[in-house]
Amino acid sequence: MTISGASDDATDVVISGNGMEASKSVGIIFDISGSHVTIRNLTLQETSNHLIQVRAEKNADNFHLSNVRLLNSYEQMVKVSGGPGTELPTSDYGIIENCIFEYTSGIGPQFYIGGIDAHRAHHWLVKNNTFKNIASPSKHVAEHAIHFWNYSKDNRVVENRIINSDRAIGFGMNDRPHQNTGGVIAGNIIVHSNTSHPFSDAGIVLESSPGTVVKDNQIFMDTHYPNAIEYRYESTSGVVIQNNDTNRRIVARDGATAVLVNNNQADWFKGVLLNLRYLFFPAYG
Repeated sequence: MTISGASDDATDVVISGNGMEASKSVGIIFDISGSHVTIRNLTLQETSNHLIQVRAEKNADNFHLSNVRLLNSYEQMVKVSGGPGTELPTSDYGIIENCIFEYTSGIGPQFYIGGIDAHRAHHWLVKNNTFKNIASPSKHVAEHAIHFWNYSKDNRVVENRIINSDRAIGFGMNDRPHQNTGGVIAGNIIVHSNTSHPFSDAGIVLESSPGTVVKDNQIFMDTHYPNAIEYRYESTSGVVIQNNDTNRRIVARDGATAVLVNNNQADWFKGVLLNLRYLFFPAYG
């Protein structure tokens, strides 16, 4: 099934939900329980929960989102849902590409927000998207712009631009088993220069995420947080962190181990240059 605007201009067709505020009723524009669903060339906005939910618990595979503007949800914009347990279904081979995720007022409505929040996701590709202002106004740091965790595996996050978001890319969560295995985070540009946002964390974080490769990313941070990339907890092992340019540190925490190769901690001037290079990427099929 394909749901598409009639033209390639995503602004021509706008679907709005019941408003970006808490609601007793569930507010989701597209709730996906089947496989091989494509959504493209649309603007989705203003929901009390998610703009799109893909249900791993229903074994929804091969979801494809392309050229869609996702604006102003009260919770995570795209949710891949699924519970704990090794025998439960997963959502496999999803693609999210050429989309815009944005809070148009410059900050989110609360802390429990995110761009893509994926549980039980295997072999997904997130490529050439732009994320803006996934940022919490109060209480706690926001969820990640892109987050794969809770029995996720072998996902690729490549060539995205993540701007002024509290946490850009995360694989895994906390010191727990079965968080994330493998995957690649490559060729992304992460910039956080809005010092009016009250919260920030590292640009890329691995938590209980063994076997992950982090390479060729460019990170410029003008926030209070001291580190650009962190890898955390003993179960995070067999990691390769290579050819990343940052203006902040790359740091191991809580017993995590990785091989670090040819990473460059940029000076302030080089960091400003990274801020101007949103559109230049290497090729990562």
